[in-house]
Amino acid sequence: MLELHDLHKAYFDPGRGVVRAVDGVDLQVPAGVTAVMGANGAGKTTLLRLVAGLLDPDRGQVRLGDLDAAKDGERWRQNLGYLAATTRLPPLATPRELLRFVGALHGWPSPETDARVAARVDQFGLGPFLDQRIATLSTGQTQRANLARTLLGDPTLLVLDEPTTGLDVLAAAQLVAAVQACRAPDRVLLYCTHVPAEAEAVADRLVLLRAGKVAWSGAVADLGRGADLAQAIAGLLAAGQEGP
Repeated sequence: MLELHDLHKAYFDPGRGVVRAVDGVDLQVPAGVTAVMGANGAGKTTLLRLVAGLLDPDRGQVRLGDLDAAKDGERWRQNLGYLAATTRLPPLATPRELLRFVGALHGWPSPETDARVAARVDQFGLGPFLDQRIATLSTGQTQRANLARTLLGDPTLLVLDEPTTGLDVLAAAQLVAAVQACRAPDRVLLYCTHVPAEAEAVADRLVLLRAGKVAWSGAVADLGRGADLAQAIAGLLAAGQEGP
């Protein structure tokens, strides 16, 4: 169970003054896939970076079982997989070299690294381009390699921040299918997206953010399916917004 207690994060913007990007978020996120959605500037990326331990909160706690993100930095990172649309891979390496390098960073023996790499190659269909330079891969192939890198350590907490941004329709569908394969009984997966259909495809639960606060959270199915889901999300995010 991922627990967020009274989480706050503000920053100063020269044009807007103090921006409360995350403003008192309280959440309990069970194992499974939880989609995080909201308008631009709602605080989604800041929230996910707080969860990942990339930012320190001004106030509040982020906990996963007996781990505290602020107090147990090394152990937290050992249990974390993080991928954003802006995460870049070394262009001259191949996916095989990248994954073996990650294994070396973890200090795994070569046989263990090879076994982990083989499992992820099979899981994400990397075989046809495993030994090509990353610079020559399509955006979709690169993101699949990136997802394999993220999962190599079998993390308990997986944070994916808009991983399909910039992908064409086919590549995005392939990545969504790959994300579905990331489910595990004891894994908490946070998946940030702007696309209701993606949330419906991958997530059990949904968290909607508005102006740094939780506007709604619950089961995706509670809001409907297809067009009904998209309309419900739009209505919840628009509630309380100022008119033109």
